[in-house]
Amino acid sequence: MLISHGVLRKAAAAFASWSLAAALIGCSTPEASVQPHKVAVDALPNGIAVRPGDGAVFITDDRTSSVLTSTGGAYTPYASIPVEAGQGKSLSQLSLTRSGELVVERFGFGSASAIFDIGGSGIAVPLAGLNPARRRLGLIELAPGQLLSTWFIKNGNNPPLGALTLVTYNPATHTASERDLLTGLGKPVGIAVSGGDVFVSDQANNTIVKANLSELLNAAAPVTPTVFAHVDSPDLMTVDAQGRLYTKCNKNGLCEIAPDGTIRVLANDFQDARGVAIDPVRHVLYAVDRATPSGGTSYVRTFAIIP
Repeated sequence: MLISHGVLRKAAAAFASWSLAAALIGCSTPEASVQPHKVAVDALPNGIAVRPGDGAVFITDDRTSSVLTSTGGAYTPYASIPVEAGQGKSLSQLSLTRSGELVVERFGFGSASAIFDIGGSGIAVPLAGLNPARRRLGLIELAPGQLLSTWFIKNGNNPPLGALTLVTYNPATHTASERDLLTGLGKPVGIAVSGGDVFVSDQANNTIVKANLSELLNAAAPVTPTVFAHVDSPDLMTVDAQGRLYTKCNKNGLCEIAPDGTIRVLANDFQDARGVAIDPVRHVLYAVDRATPSGGTSYVRTFAIIP
């Protein structure tokens, strides 16, 4: 499916307007003096998303290949994601659309990746027409019917090769097409959009890269990004209304990256930091603390954000 530059410019403008509206009700500076909290979850979580309207939290669970939800109590099943025969369970990021639906990625291990649209009924429907060899990780909505997705391909012992792409789909028929926007990445994981810029965490190269969103959407060919910050082992990512990024850092840390690239450690006692999400209404940063392969308990941790 081909998309005109005019349509893409409108999508970028719509996203910028929506981001500004979110900022007006959003959060500002998180401080080291905040009181963190954590809740044990009977799951192996990865991605996380928050619905601002009622504060409902959604997580992906690699133990059951499902999405779980909580409105303050225990996490309960919300939607089941199919598992391909002979493959392990591995879900990546999930994101809420402005229409209130969830979209979630299945990693796919190089042969069965997919993006699923989950409506209010809790039924997950895959988007048709996407390359299943692309191991998918990051996912956010850009505009209605448009998603930004990160993926990489790994062949044998060769270094991974990845990109940021624009996925355009029909919500009624669930047919989709994909266009590469940002290439030259290793293992791109998290995505965040702040103002007119898009940020991608590249785990293979220990960097966070930055590009102008409008330029990406209007470019005739994929663009090579510029390095914004050097972070050891970044993962899934989110951004607050002040343009501060949040992602895993180092072996056991969770970090904040200021708009000037300055890095500050918010916590250094994580087992394995994964997904992060912000509730802009209640001024809370959520972070997944995943149990290690050797065992233990997973948590969803929260950090208050001071307005």
